[in-house]
Amino acid sequence: MSASIFLYLFAFFAGLAGASFYAWPASIWACFSAIAVALFVRRWRLFFLVLAVFCLGVWRASVLPPADLFLVPFLGKPASDWQFQVCTDPEPAWDKQIVILCMLEKSSGKLIKGKIIAYLPLYPRVYYGDFLDLHCRLEKPPVFSDFDYAAFLAARGVGAICAWPQVNYWERADTNQTIFSRLFVFKREVLQQINQSLPEPAAGLASALLLGYKKTLFPAENLIWQKAGLSHLVAISGGHITLFLSLLISLLVYLGMSKRFALWPALSFASAYVFLTGWQASALRSLLMGGILLYAWRRGRLSSAWGPLLLAGAIMLWNNPGLWRYDLGFQLSFLAIAGIIVFYPLFTAIFEKYFFHPYLRLIFEAFSLSLSAQLTIWPLLAWKSGGVSLIAPFSNILAFSVFSPLMISLISSLACNFICGFFELAWLPAKALLDYLLFLARLAATLPGAYVETPHFSLPYVAAYYFSLILFFSWRRYIQTKSRQSSADQRKKTL
Repeated sequence: MSASIFLYLFAFFAGLAGASFYAWPASIWACFSAIAVALFVRRWRLFFLVLAVFCLGVWRASVLPPADLFLVPFLGKPASDWQFQVCTDPEPAWDKQIVILCMLEKSSGKLIKGKIIAYLPLYPRVYYGDFLDLHCRLEKPPVFSDFDYAAFLAARGVGAICAWPQVNYWERADTNQTIFSRLFVFKREVLQQINQSLPEPAAGLASALLLGYKKTLFPAENLIWQKAGLSHLVAISGGHITLFLSLLISLLVYLGMSKRFALWPALSFASAYVFLTGWQASALRSLLMGGILLYAWRRGRLSSAWGPLLLAGAIMLWNNPGLWRYDLGFQLSFLAIAGIIVFYPLFTAIFEKYFFHPYLRLIFEAFSLSLSAQLTIWPLLAWKSGGVSLIAPFSNILAFSVFSPLMISLISSLACNFICGFFELAWLPAKALLDYLLFLARLAATLPGAYVETPHFSLPYVAAYYFSLILFFSWRRYIQTKSRQSSADQRKKTL
């Protein structure tokens, strides 16, 4: 990809970032007009094109209405007959249901633009498309001292909270209306089978791994997984998909399949996995970003993944400009893949000199992937979550070594349940592997020095670290370019 494309992408990202912190005036349209005229000036064409892309980013970030724009007339008003429709697949937690709702007009029954979030009791279970009559109070999401909850919800299109909801009336929607309705009903049936077949906390972990329900684990278990550096296993991300696919491909290659052909069954398996989670936006982003990196990596051109990765990021940010600032999953996915692009070739070159056995190379390949991702995401984790796991590169190897067998055993056990009914022996392999992951997380979290709390790690430290990484990457690219030029000169002399 040419350098000008990188300039255009950088200008677009800069425009989005600038509009996120400063409300640009309407004169942005005059800027567009001036650039359109200036494009006829041949000498400064690249400069004005870059400026046009920058203004395009500013316009895209500014043109979207606030998430609560259409809900302002209803904020702060309690009512006993608010009418809603469930907009997305409700996320079951261990003590509640997290439901995204669309408001309905009382007279016409049409949807009002803008989404509302409500925390409903566990029962009655609600599904995608259901109609609810609630007694609640619509409130603007709060902004805490350490977390902008309003901006976090706004990035997902949610502009209000349905506070203290009470269900007055509930009407089940037609589950055969759309493919998503049938898919979400199937997901709930799978969740019910998992809960009936496995004890807690194994059932909650299986639901998170297989279905993408991140809140089914107890809060105490989530803290343990965070300290062990394994929390990304229960939160679908680009780094997660990439690590999983790379290890699956390495296993297929170890079993005798070529790299070129091992890529496609791995991508097919990942696509089926994303479909099973309900085509969540985070899962689709993860599959796109992970697939781009994996394709470039397995074809031996990992450095060429920068262009497609930045282009994929631009497409995602065009669709939702708030992702880069308020979506931690997007930030971690992007940084993890960038870290793999930068550091994985370096670690591979080091390990290949000392480890020749295929099994040892497979282990250190997994370690290189995990360490490369951790080197770029730890400052963000230290800043956002107040701590960083030092044991993560090692615990990830032990966890991902059983990930593929675990997923296969879970799917096989569920198929046995649907076809033949519950059979305890069929669930023993899945239960053993889930217990292994739970034991691994608890062991890794309790090791001395495994987790370091960073309550005073602030944004300037994060910026300084990433600036140092950029300098390192630039220096490494300069050395590589100089080395290639010297090699080319020597070949010319020999000829």
